[in-house]
Parts: sequence; C-alpha cells; structure tokens
Amino acid sequence: NSMVAAEILSSPEKKSEDIGNHAQAQIQTREVRTDSVVKFRTRPSMMSSEHPENNYRGFVNVLIILLVCGNLRIIIQNLHKYGLLVDLSAVSSMIHDPWFIYTLGINANFIIAYLLEYPASTGRWPGLFLTLHLLNAVSSFGIPWAGLWYLGASPGGCLLTLVFATVGMMKIVSFALVSHELRRLAATKDQRFRASLGQLYYFVGAPTLVFSVAYPRSERVRKKWVVRRVVEFIGIWGAIYFIGVQYISPGLRNTLRPLEMREPLWDAIFVAEGLLKIAVPNFIVWILGFYSIFHLYLNILAELMRFGDREFYRDWWNSTTVGFFWRTWNLPVHTWMVAHVYLPLTHRRWSKRSASLVIFLLSAVLHELIVSIPFRNFKLLAFGGMMAQVPLIQATERFKSTQMGNVIFWLSIMLGQPMIVLLYGRDHVKGLCGPWNEADTAFWTALLSAAKTNTTAQS
Repeated sequence: NSMVAAEILSSPEKKSEDIGNHAQAQIQTREVRTDSVVKFRTRPSMMSSEHPENNYRGFVNVLIILLVCGNLRIIIQNLHKYGLLVDLSAVSSMIHDPWFIYTLGINANFIIAYLLEYPASTGRWPGLFLTLHLLNAVSSFGIPWAGLWYLGASPGGCLLTLVFATVGMMKIVSFALVSHELRRLAATKDQRFRASLGQLYYFVGAPTLVFSVAYPRSERVRKKWVVRRVVEFIGIWGAIYFIGVQYISPGLRNTLRPLEMREPLWDAIFVAEGLLKIAVPNFIVWILGFYSIFHLYLNILAELMRFGDREFYRDWWNSTTVGFFWRTWNLPVHTWMVAHVYLPLTHRRWSKRSASLVIFLLSAVLHELIVSIPFRNFKLLAFGGMMAQVPLIQATERFKSTQMGNVIFWLSIMLGQPMIVLLYGRDHVKGLCGPWNEADTAFWTALLSAAKTNTTAQS
C-alpha cells in the first residue's frame, strides 16, 4: 500500500486511475466473497413486464374462483327472490306456431331460382332473368315477413324464421349473381353455363353465403364428433333460455318500474343500476349465442356437408377498433357483403367509405326488419343502433392497436346492447306496438329529465 501511495503521489494523472482500479479490485473481492454465500445477478421482479417468464396462472384461477362465487351468490339470491321462473310450456307452444311452415316454404324459392337458370343459360335477356332472380330473392324474405305479421307467432319462432329467410335471400342473390358472371365468362369461350341442382342444394346446406361450383371438401364425416357438438349445442341453448327467463326478464321489469314512479333523480340511478344488472346476463347470452351459432352450428353443418373452409370468424375478441370487430366476428355475412356489395360498388368508382356506408345501411335495414316483427316494433331502434356504429368506428380508429381500444370495444358491446334490450323489452312488456306514440314520448321525456336532474344535483 505504501508503494501504491508513493506512485500515486509521483504521478497526478495516474492518481485517479489507480484509485479507481484499487477500488474496483476491492469491490470485486467483496463480490467474490459474497458469491460464495448468495449469488446476485441482474434480474427483474416477477411482476415486471421485463421478466421473460411471466406466469399469472394462479391469479387467473383466483379470479375464476371469485367469479364462480360471485355468480353463485347471485343465483341463490335470484332463486330466493323470484323462485324458478322457467316454464317449458312456452317452449312447447312455439312448436305449434306457423314459423316452421314459412321456414320450409323458403325451399320453393330455391326451386324457382333453379328453374330460372334454364332459360337464363341461353344467354338471351340476361338483365331480365337477373331481375327475376332478385325478385325471387326478395320474396323469399318478404313472404315469411308479411305472413308472420298477419298470422302472428311467438317472438322466438319469428326470429328463427326471419333469420333463415334472410340467409335464404342472401344465398339466392349470390347464386344469381355468381351464375350470371359465370355465364358471361363462358360466353367469351362460346360455351354455356348452368348450375346443376346438386350444386345448388349443396350450396343451400353449406355454411357459406357465397355460391361456387366447387368448395374444398374434408375426407369423411366424424359421426361421434357431430353427436358431441349437437349435445353441446342443445345444452348451451338450454342455458341461454334459462338465463333469459330467470335473470334478464326480472331485470327488465325492475328497471322499467322506477320510470313509473316519476321521481327523476331516483329514475336515473335505478335505470343505471338496472342496465348494469342486465348487462352481465345479456353479455353471457350473447357470448353463448355466438359460440353456439358460429362455432357449433356452422361446424356441425360443415362436418355433415364435408365443407372444408371453416373460418367462420377470426379473433374479434382482440379488437381494438369497432371496425375490426365488424370485419371479423361474422365472416359468412362479411364475405357476402364484400363480394356482392362492396367490390361491385368500388369497381364502379365508388369510394371505399361510401361503399362501407351502403353496407351498414343494408345491414341496418335487415336488422330492423328481422327484429320488428317478433316485437311488433317499428321505431327504428335496431336501425339506429346499426347506423350508430358508423361514427363509433371512426371514433375508435384513434385507439387502434392499443390496450385502451380493446377496453372501449368491450364496453361498447357490454353496455350498448342492454340499452337496446331495455327499449325492446319495455315495448314488449307493455304491449306497445307500431310506430312512435305518446308512450314513447313520455318514456324518453322521463329518462332525459332524470338524467338532467341528476346532473344538476351533482353540480
């Protein structure tokens, strides 16, 4: 040490360097001695985002347990308060409704579409036969719609019939447009095209809305797999019916009752509470409905028809914009809209935004027509809800590819739908049919007055 000190004093420049080396040597010596007992190294905390092995499975299990316990408490409380509300006679009565006849009657429109192809295959008057095809497609939806309106049926039967009628109409339109295009291409080669009856009815049964003369096919039908999926499908729809009757219906009644009390401040509070009560079971029904239709039902059809292309949806649950959700959650309808509405319009020099607006307008009209008959409601609520998606899409674009965007998407799904359910449920419970009336004016006046009074009280 005395020699080191002497060298440091003799060379000022070397002084600082030697002091640093000497201190580093001491630190290294201490680390070596410490390493013999405890090993230290650079590493982040387990909950830090920098940790390479983040695993929160235990927390997920705890959240699942909390979710089960919370919902179990709600189930016990609901049964204690209301008893068992499920009535299977309502399901059996739906069997006697005329909806089944109208659903089978759509088959006549497919036969007409096939018969129209005989004279159309000659290539003469293509515009005339295309018009006849489109009229046939509209009648496949219009006749059941008008029949259910005049003869009446249960809401469930009406919805089922009109959904199948909408599918039939879209299939006939696709069959007509694709056949028209294939005839035009065949004419350039001095050939004729006419779809066979087998091709048409395979398309009718296949889980797709766009016609083609050939589809990718699977090798065989897995019978045991089909049986399991059918049992699962029936069980899920039983759960949907139970949740709707046992939880959503009482929630609707409890939410509508405060509006009759004419106490604006409490109206807003109780309505908000009722919407939140409806939101959870409504969301569960919506998720179960999506899974049962787009995963189970369409895959069952695909398996029975040996239909190979089974991408009926994409990862819409990761949506960070509302636009991404509408493009990915219902691929059969989205594909039909793109093939027969969007692309024809953009090829005619329409802007992409205008073509997208036409798609939402068409979708809004179909939603309104499907919902109006079961609930006898012509107040354009479904139409307005669909058209409201257009500005919502623009508003959520700024949150694209962000965590906040996904949160906003889920909130729009979970809180937007209960309001529509509340409005339709209110009319159905009170028997308010037809267009806008004085009761609607009184309802919205009370609701807006409640919101205004609540805001004034808070300020």
